[in-house]
Amino acid sequence: MRILYTGTLDSRAGGPAMSAYLTMKGLDWLGCQTVIVMPELKEGGELRGEDVEVRYHGAPIIKKLGWTPDIERVIRDVEDVDIYHAQGVWLWNTYALATVGRDKSKPYLISPRGMLYPQDIAKSSTLFKKLSLRFKLLADLNHAACVHATCEEEMRHCRTLGVKSPICVIPNPVEIQDYASDKKDEVFRVGYLGRLSPRKNVESLIHAFYRRIDELKDAEMLIIGGGDEVYEGRLKGLVEKYGLRNVKFAGFLNGAEKDAALASCSIIVMPSEFENLGNVILEGLVRRKPCIATKGAPWEDLSHNDCGWWVDYAQEAIEDAIVEASRLPRERLEEMGRNGRALVERKYSVEAVARRMKAVYEWVLGRREKPEWVCE
Repeated sequence: MRILYTGTLDSRAGGPAMSAYLTMKGLDWLGCQTVIVMPELKEGGELRGEDVEVRYHGAPIIKKLGWTPDIERVIRDVEDVDIYHAQGVWLWNTYALATVGRDKSKPYLISPRGMLYPQDIAKSSTLFKKLSLRFKLLADLNHAACVHATCEEEMRHCRTLGVKSPICVIPNPVEIQDYASDKKDEVFRVGYLGRLSPRKNVESLIHAFYRRIDELKDAEMLIIGGGDEVYEGRLKGLVEKYGLRNVKFAGFLNGAEKDAALASCSIIVMPSEFENLGNVILEGLVRRKPCIATKGAPWEDLSHNDCGWWVDYAQEAIEDAIVEASRLPRERLEEMGRNGRALVERKYSVEAVARRMKAVYEWVLGRREKPEWVCE
């Protein structure tokens, strides 16, 4: 079975790039053949990994649409494709993939990657997105053999928008490795990892360190990531305004530097307004770090498996969880970390996710019965 993806594997693209790469890698382990068609890497870009097949199209000419004249040709030129699978929406590579799939009478899937949440539609280019949905995207979604959601909430948002195609619910994968997780100091350190953008609500963590300064005066916070430079400037300005010497910005880190930074943290916090999953939590749990996520993300697993806190998207709730974690003995945090590692090994490993995705592909091709995680 040969599957063609569109999207990107540029490490700076964050969670979607990692999810696509690990899923492709897992499918290749299971005997499938995957290939991704993606834009040429920009200066400073870096592939998530070198062990999957990549075909490049030109850099976008119309950036808002991700349009370049050779996208469709590059997709068409890949031979012996059984299934096409687009990662993300709103960009031309998804529209081109759907067109090629229909022209070649081959099934295609679309993974919205959280981009059909109402909060995402409303945050920018709302008129453009509504017009795209009405005149192009909804038709492409409803001609898809299956739409891939990472959680039940994302599936519900798709149905609300009018998606009638079958929807499979499969979480993002995380690579199970023996990451160094032992802290080398006794400082209670809060870690944030991810893209810096307003919907990530990173300022709530800075506010927490200021508002609860008496309880967190001996703690530290490490903010790992880059992205929106204007937003990052606002965050740094807030730290300066509050005079917080225990909040540090590490910038974008990858590889061994990222591993070392995360190992130094006591907990990982994802205070986002909304996430369709949130790879940040997977990255924390696999490293045996208890995590805090807001109910803008589908992480009830944290409380159900005693490996973190799933709290309201509210300043006070985020603060309370951080302070509660800071009061726990190190042994208790380590116990929660072990629980989190067991959870990801059981439910979110690359092999587990790839087997589920392969089953969906086989069902689409008429080679097996419908999997229980597909809702028609």
